[in-house]
Amino acid sequence: ILLQRWLHQHLQGFALLLTGNPGCGVQLLFYLLLPGVVLHEVSHYIAAKLLFVPTGAVRLGVGRARKRHISLGSIRIAQTDPVRESLIGVAPFVVGIGFIWLIIGLGFDLWPMDGLTLGEMLQRMAGYLGDWTTWLDLYLVFAVSTSMIPSESDRQPWGPVIVVFGVVVVILFLLGWLPRVPPETVALARQWLDALMAALGIAAVVNGLIAILLWAAERAFAHFGGSHIEYHSGLR
Repeated sequence: ILLQRWLHQHLQGFALLLTGNPGCGVQLLFYLLLPGVVLHEVSHYIAAKLLFVPTGAVRLGVGRARKRHISLGSIRIAQTDPVRESLIGVAPFVVGIGFIWLIIGLGFDLWPMDGLTLGEMLQRMAGYLGDWTTWLDLYLVFAVSTSMIPSESDRQPWGPVIVVFGVVVVILFLLGWLPRVPPETVALARQWLDALMAALGIAAVVNGLIAILLWAAERAFAHFGGSHIEYHSGLR
């Protein structure tokens, strides 16, 4: 979440340095993240339809969200119970992880259950750097991963669900209920957890490298151009 916010903020700031127009920064951010924004809103839409929750219009484009935050897309969803709202809210993250694995699998022949470490995956990906489609794959990883994090409004219904679930679990443990999980289920869960961590790791590496390049470009512009951007916490 912190890396996503940093990138969104500094992409806008760098565009402002280049053009002197605040609106250009927001537009640049929208077009750079467009594939991820589309996937984010489509994920909400499909999840709502699967859970039988009515939906309204889907909007893509720069707009004002609450407070001083910028919205790059939105979808109107009818009010429903917290469980279904939570599932609809988390849908972009789940779909985004799956999409990252699809990109990595088709582009680099790396699949979730290969059992490779993050270092081995990155080493294999480095062997494809001479192919121009590799840069397209890495761009898609960037666009999807920086758009898949549920927004503040997506996370609103999570609180009651987590509290209720936690209370139920505590009560069951106090009553002496201890679930017996088959070893096969534990092994499968571990494989999926490893796959999740690898996908997030690759996304963090790609976005981290972009953040370093962006930071270096800002410093160079400030040094040679004589102007810089001041960032304040709470703004995206």
